[in-house]
Amino acid sequence: MKIGDISPQQAREFVASWPIYSRDRENPLWMDNDSLRALQENRLRRQLELVAAVSPYYRELFKREKIDVDGIRTLRDLERIPVTSKECYLTNPLAFLLVVDPPQPLDVTYEITYTSGTTTGAPAPFFNTAYDMFNISLQLRRMAEISWMTPADTVLNLFPYGSLPHIGFYRTIHFASTVGMKLVNALVGKDEPGFELHRSVDEALELAETHRASVFAGTGRYARRLILRGEQLGSDLSSLRTIMALGDTVPEGMRDEIREHLPEGTARQVFVNNGYILTECQGSFVECCEFGGNHNPAPNIYHIEILDPDSLKPLPDGEVGLLAVTHLDRRGTALLRYVVGDLAACESGICPHCGRSGSRLVVRMGSTYAARAEEVIRVGGKLVNPEAVHNQLVGVKGMVEYQLVVEKEEPDNPFSPDRLIIRLSVAGRMRDDLKEEIIGRVHGATGIVPRVEFVQSPEIYDPTLALKATRFLDKR
Repeated sequence: MKIGDISPQQAREFVASWPIYSRDRENPLWMDNDSLRALQENRLRRQLELVAAVSPYYRELFKREKIDVDGIRTLRDLERIPVTSKECYLTNPLAFLLVVDPPQPLDVTYEITYTSGTTTGAPAPFFNTAYDMFNISLQLRRMAEISWMTPADTVLNLFPYGSLPHIGFYRTIHFASTVGMKLVNALVGKDEPGFELHRSVDEALELAETHRASVFAGTGRYARRLILRGEQLGSDLSSLRTIMALGDTVPEGMRDEIREHLPEGTARQVFVNNGYILTECQGSFVECCEFGGNHNPAPNIYHIEILDPDSLKPLPDGEVGLLAVTHLDRRGTALLRYVVGDLAACESGICPHCGRSGSRLVVRMGSTYAARAEEVIRVGGKLVNPEAVHNQLVGVKGMVEYQLVVEKEEPDNPFSPDRLIIRLSVAGRMRDDLKEEIIGRVHGATGIVPRVEFVQSPEIYDPTLALKATRFLDKR
């Protein structure tokens, strides 16, 4: 599914053709903008009442900051609540668990998944009640609908089966189940002593062939590895039509490379859907078509803001900033204005490709939807994702080595403008021709016209001195 291959009419016809989707009369993604916003704000007011009463963290925060919850009636009013940092949550996850006493049947803790990243390196739990699990099941079914999956599909679960519950592995089971698809769990990963459970890449390929898997669900890196190995073995992957590449970025060049290594008759039809997965939303934002935007499949549960990295004020649609999540309808772990730690851009309103409502992440840095904030650099007034530049430069014919350098135009003047330099070593190609291509590619990825310098390879990377090349230098 690529931009131009789908339309809102086609999306509606697809939904109407499958009863599992057509009977979902309350799907918020097909509401008009005003109705959806009214639903979100109603849920927000109800969630704030609950959080103020039974969330240890937010009850104390509201008291300390003198926040009148009754005065927060709209999504715009959320700005009155301070953001929640990732460090704060990871330090004490239990403080964000709603303590309902006495609990109702749907308040029971049903499942705990884990995220990592605490200051000690220990995993942090994320709690789901039965109420949350039912909500998540609807969310996942709608995610599958956006992704054009059907009950006739067979899903091969390529997420690792690890020692801690992770949403990649378990949500794949759930989305296949809620749609009624066949599911094959490859159980890839690393064996623990005494537990010989996991399958190799070759064994996973055998499962794909035996069960004629039409959907691969896993990280983009593992799906790529599987397909490259399948090409070596001559595996029959002719049934494959969708790769749910979730959990890591899959830029345009990587998508093209994946298709290049698929059987000729299969490659053209395969939809490489690079979803944005995060524990705080218990699933993935997914594409309706490649680069058409990562749809939030549950705008009734999660509200997305993009915040200025410096002021933490909300930014307009389309601008790059820090991604923050507010839970509108949760009963286990509940978060308000939680800053994930990624830079992204978001648009709201009707999707021009599929016609659905709600928010969706959009590409603004290269060909990926988000980047870790600590990995992105500011050059002048622009944010540059080095990974986006790498995606544009890798594989350029005639280029032997390259290096990105950011420095001041006047090194001794801290107020001097920044400049981006691309250092290149070349073989077998005219320098002027290569220079023109490199400038065009980098400008397309960053909006910056770089200065190009030609050097000898050892000046960038000398394998006798280092194991890896230094691809980026900040000399400011």
